[in-house]
Amino acid sequence: MEYSFQEKLYIWLSNVFEMSVISADKLISLNGGIERLHDAALSGTVKFPDRVSLEKAERFKLLAPIQHIDDLIAGLEAYSVRAITRASKEYPKELKEIYDPPLVLYARGSGSLADAKLPFAIIGSRHCTDYGERMARLFAQTLACNGMTIVSGLAYGCDAMAAQGALSASDNKIPTIAILGQGVLVEKHDSTAKLMEEILARGLVLSEMLPSSGASRGSYPMRNRIISGMSRGLLVVEAGERSGTMITANAAMEQGRMLFAIPGRITDRMSMGTNYMIKCGAAQAVYDTADIMDHYGMQVKNESVRELGAELNALADGLNGDTKKVYGLIRKGEKSFDTICDLSGIAADKLNLYLTELEFSGLIKQLPGRVYVAE
Repeated sequence: MEYSFQEKLYIWLSNVFEMSVISADKLISLNGGIERLHDAALSGTVKFPDRVSLEKAERFKLLAPIQHIDDLIAGLEAYSVRAITRASKEYPKELKEIYDPPLVLYARGSGSLADAKLPFAIIGSRHCTDYGERMARLFAQTLACNGMTIVSGLAYGCDAMAAQGALSASDNKIPTIAILGQGVLVEKHDSTAKLMEEILARGLVLSEMLPSSGASRGSYPMRNRIISGMSRGLLVVEAGERSGTMITANAAMEQGRMLFAIPGRITDRMSMGTNYMIKCGAAQAVYDTADIMDHYGMQVKNESVRELGAELNALADGLNGDTKKVYGLIRKGEKSFDTICDLSGIAADKLNLYLTELEFSGLIKQLPGRVYVAE
């Protein structure tokens, strides 16, 4: 990939300042622009703000020669990583509008950001309920099937379910984008590792952190501003009253993004944040796919959440005998295999057949430890 001179300079600054965007911007401003800053770095006449550390100043000068910058780029290309800089045509225009847009987005995956149609974020609690998981997946699936690109943080819980749902939109060129709180080359070792591989095959994985940088305490709030910043709007599926999800939602409001929220039962802890946002007028309540698409002047051409839900209800209504009995038990709340066996009085070998049938129909899913929940 060929980079322009300005793109190379942003890659240079990113390798020095990484997430310290405001410091880099002050330096650019103080020296009359990024190209003049580079000239000053080569000649040793840079005007440094008071708060730039000696270590950063030394690295800044060391990497300034074009040969060093080209070496950095060669290192990226060796691992199929692309650098999307503020000077790149591919850089999201929505992201340029925020207070502190990243100098560079490091990207891995099959597509281009230019192919992302109406990027829209879906977020929620890591410890979401079964209902929250289902809503995150269904809204992501239906919005992606109708042409939107779903943006998430690829965290366990609602974020992962949103990415999973979006990937089922087979006709969408870039169904989902994951924004990481670590470098794009750092392996994930949790339950989202396989999902990340699926996103790389059909979508994009982005981070402003250097590709081999590990996560830090401050990297997730910085990541959250990118999730909301590059999206046209944001749907909060579930959120506790003081959760990290609310931090992202607040960032979205500060950036002037449209905020949507799914209402929940007033007694549910995971719905306190969303219900409060709706109550105080910070977010628009959402009951179906059309509620979001109408706001952007789009029509629902494929299935909506209600239609998908109706299909599942029709399948459930068609059950009979012991299969219906098993599904009725699971629908009341997640249960282990042994618990279902005890409550139903069905022999283990037959219960296995009924559970497999219900899984294939999409009415239930199996969690680790042979625990089953209704979809």
